[in-house]
Amino acid sequence: MTLTLILVRWMHLSASILMAGLFVFETAILLPVVRTTSAGNGDLLDTIHRVTCRAALWTLLAACVSWFVWSWLVASAMSGDDLIECFQSGDWLIVLTGTHFGHIWLFRAIVSLVSGLILWSVRQRPGRECIPTRILAALSLVELLSLAWVGHAAASPGAFGIVHLLGSALHLGASAFWPGALAPLTACLLLLINSSQVETIMLATPIVRRFSASSLIAAAVMALTGLLNSIFMIANFQGLLTSAYGRILVAKLILFFGMIGFGAWNLFLLKPRIAADVPLARLPGKSPLRLLLRNVLWEIGLGTLVVLIVGLLGITSPPAR
Repeated sequence: MTLTLILVRWMHLSASILMAGLFVFETAILLPVVRTTSAGNGDLLDTIHRVTCRAALWTLLAACVSWFVWSWLVASAMSGDDLIECFQSGDWLIVLTGTHFGHIWLFRAIVSLVSGLILWSVRQRPGRECIPTRILAALSLVELLSLAWVGHAAASPGAFGIVHLLGSALHLGASAFWPGALAPLTACLLLLINSSQVETIMLATPIVRRFSASSLIAAAVMALTGLLNSIFMIANFQGLLTSAYGRILVAKLILFFGMIGFGAWNLFLLKPRIAADVPLARLPGKSPLRLLLRNVLWEIGLGTLVVLIVGLLGITSPPAR
């Protein structure tokens, strides 16, 4: 059951981060860029909006299924029953209505339901109707932030516990901007590269510039809040090296710095060349835009492994407890 819980947590964390990242990218990155360019780029925005909504529907479904299974596994562990007995005895409902985890579960389920209804109603609307998209971005961020209340931070007592909880929530929120928004950035870059209009391809320059700024801030926030979380969870350097939690955290840090390395490559070497080499964007292997796309895919792969490790950390006892 431990392996199942790790995989379910990984699936739900990935889906929650992606869900927020999809709408954060559209509202904070894409909409401001398209609004300041020619009206013809509205078609690109509409296309990306439809792709975003389609991906969000499947992502929301994955999030809801994994959240349900997560609660089922937790209820089984709390009651000591197997999964079938947990349902038959009603222990699952007792956990949902009578525990802190259950209250958070119900809150997030309601937010998911509202998000699903709005998403279904706007999936065919033009991307220029930004108010529903902003509402979806806000709801998905609320749902992502609320995961802090079912993690280790929720068990920290007193005033320091509040600081720990807020730091954990901020860490999760930053993940929507990076790496969560990497997937929609990839889809956007593919559409730009395959466009036959040079004017459309040139949108890559302001989009990448804006994304680089937001991802740089997000990475800094994640590093600082991650350090804060480590202080609460490990307390000393010896615990980092001798405990299971600490060694898993070291693996996460190695992957995180690998992502930082690709981000730095994109920021300092590729981004300055994109504007000058737009005419080469459709030529395979020669465009910095294609190299950027390759690096972003590497970042997504490393980020997926990081989230898997986070799922493992969530069920591993930290040395400071």
